[in-house]
Amino acid sequence: MNKLFFQMSCLSESNEIKSQDIYERLFDKKVDKRYLESSIQKFLLLNKKMFSFIGIDLEMNGTGSDFSIKFKSSNYIGAIPIRMPYDGISHKDFQIIPRFDNSNHAFSDLTQLLSKLDYSVSPEYSDGEELSLPLQLRPPIYYEATKYIELFEQAQKQNWVKFEIQKSTHSFPKSNTDWSKHANHTSNPVKALQFPSSDSILSRNHSEWQELTYVFEIAQSIILQQNVPESIRYKYQNRLIALRKKNTSIKAKKTNNLVIHASDPPIIKEVKRQANMLIKKGSTTCVAWRIDMAQLFEKYIQHIVNKSITNLGGTVSPNKKILGKGSIPPWGLKYLEPDLIVNFNSMILMADAKYKSHYYAFGQNSEVLKVTHRSDLHQLLAYCSFSPQNNKTGILFYPSSMPSYKKIDYIEQLGGITNTIYIFGVPFGINEMDKSINKMKDLFSKILV
Repeated sequence: MNKLFFQMSCLSESNEIKSQDIYERLFDKKVDKRYLESSIQKFLLLNKKMFSFIGIDLEMNGTGSDFSIKFKSSNYIGAIPIRMPYDGISHKDFQIIPRFDNSNHAFSDLTQLLSKLDYSVSPEYSDGEELSLPLQLRPPIYYEATKYIELFEQAQKQNWVKFEIQKSTHSFPKSNTDWSKHANHTSNPVKALQFPSSDSILSRNHSEWQELTYVFEIAQSIILQQNVPESIRYKYQNRLIALRKKNTSIKAKKTNNLVIHASDPPIIKEVKRQANMLIKKGSTTCVAWRIDMAQLFEKYIQHIVNKSITNLGGTVSPNKKILGKGSIPPWGLKYLEPDLIVNFNSMILMADAKYKSHYYAFGQNSEVLKVTHRSDLHQLLAYCSFSPQNNKTGILFYPSSMPSYKKIDYIEQLGGITNTIYIFGVPFGINEMDKSINKMKDLFSKILV
């Protein structure tokens, strides 16, 4: 039995799967073929929660021998377990892969990309829903390890100290002297002037930091494995050496869970959460997970733009809210939130990132493309209305196979006001990142002339 129930890319729909294929391939001939439609209904009921989690819709068509189903995916990638209608148990997994990268290295490339971004996106998990193929379908664990190293490095700079109880013996009595223990020793003249006590000492070498050091050792071992891409191993090599030196006096303390206290500093809470995630993922099990690719593409564009304005004298404001005031109805917008506001001394640019196939379909004519692009354009023009200059400039980012852009001018004849919109195609991948940054820098240089 094939343990991969189905695989498809995000933001797409599958071909129709006919009744014969449903019976043989999806359900392994273990349901009554005469009542296939009722089996599908049971299948939907059993997997409703997981389909909702990863954004899958199922469409049914026809009846009897002409019966078919079709899967439609959303902007999530990831993997979920699938409960089968013949026994209600999870025997297979459903996998959603990136839309514009169907290679065998898609998830590996994605992990390297995540490790480079200024604004990170983490996988979301559904506890208690274990995958049938945990080792094949889990998100690469070294991403979680690299994220832990970065947080542990920040926590190291915090110099976090706590009171630790240490057993000591003094030649004089103290307020915390253990008198009952001292009384047992008074019969021995040599120990009569030895006063045992439990001293409370402010120390960095406390039990909770020892637990974090234990997780650091786990993260370190993961990153240094041979199956981790060389670029990641080399990137973190010096940081690992520096952190090992700073923690040579700390004895690692094994733990299965780090308790997060309300009194912990914010960075300590973050590193503890990541530590618990890493400990859990280090096991042989893996639960259902997802990553929002639309959100990830947005963060990727923010990173590209932020790097491209170096030496151009600009600033980038990601996801800055434009607040609404007054009598806003319940169905009204309380704020607008452009993905990017790029501020130069002479002008303000608005930008929005869309994880859609428009740039790949640049020469095609389609009603669907027209409707969705019109919505994207109107949204960007609404953002542009808040820039102070009369002639506005905005940028729409779409994924593409190579970095390039097209310029469109929308001119109002009576007032002579021009809105310039650049449609910018950006390759969504680690290998093309530098080319995209240079192309973006080239565009900004031309706009500012």
